[in-house]
Amino acid sequence: MTVSLNTAAAEPRTELFEDKDSLCRAVAERLVALLRRTVEEEGAAHVVLTGGGAGIGTLAAAAELFRSGAAEGLDLAAVHFWWGDERLLPAGDPERNAQQADEALLDLLVAAYGLPVENIHRMPSSAEAETPAAGAEIYAAQLAAHAPHDSPAGLALPRFAAILLGVGPDGHIASLFPGKASLAVTGRSTVGEEDSPKPPPPRVSLTFDAIHSAHRVWTVVTGEDKADAAKKAFQVGTPVEEIPAKNARGAAETVWHLDRAAASKL
Repeated sequence: MTVSLNTAAAEPRTELFEDKDSLCRAVAERLVALLRRTVEEEGAAHVVLTGGGAGIGTLAAAAELFRSGAAEGLDLAAVHFWWGDERLLPAGDPERNAQQADEALLDLLVAAYGLPVENIHRMPSSAEAETPAAGAEIYAAQLAAHAPHDSPAGLALPRFAAILLGVGPDGHIASLFPGKASLAVTGRSTVGEEDSPKPPPPRVSLTFDAIHSAHRVWTVVTGEDKADAAKKAFQVGTPVEEIPAKNARGAAETVWHLDRAAASKL
């Protein structure tokens, strides 16, 4: 299996932060500002969320911005939240990215700041999809329902203002893991993963093609255990099959946000 690096997308650049907390605050501020600007300029904003410590930490920091009044004026009725990947588990399971996001931010936005429940586009639960492949098809249909009319059939996607991605110690992004066949899937927005090396095994994920469609791709990477993966992702000779994060690129902007521990080997 050979997976091509998307060299047509924006070259990645790095931004360094002292620690996880400062990184999460900064990305949260940028995310809120981006949502406000995109709603004002385009009428709606679609963003893709991620799980993990830094991903959920960013959402918790965004919640503090709302509580402090720093997000005042943002019309959440025009904001849509999506996910880059999800565990195929029962709804409400604490391991699901969606459940963690609800607790960190989204429940607050619905209850106090006017976010419509229907603007939260969760990936299917195990009660809604028997297999990862079925879950991928269900989510692809949800994405297509919010796509512009001129979207290609297999890649009918909303116009993502940004996709947030964590990076695993093994270099995975979303549920695109090293050496897996899902890395080579093209012409489709979603893919099922039956055997994730990180439990639980069954997952649903966006594909590289879907990730590359986003205007911006922002990684949030913290901790010394990510340092080797970050180093390899920036080495010219590293194949995507070994470090999928190397292919985390947006159409116009790719930014790796790293704390000092994660960036210690760059």
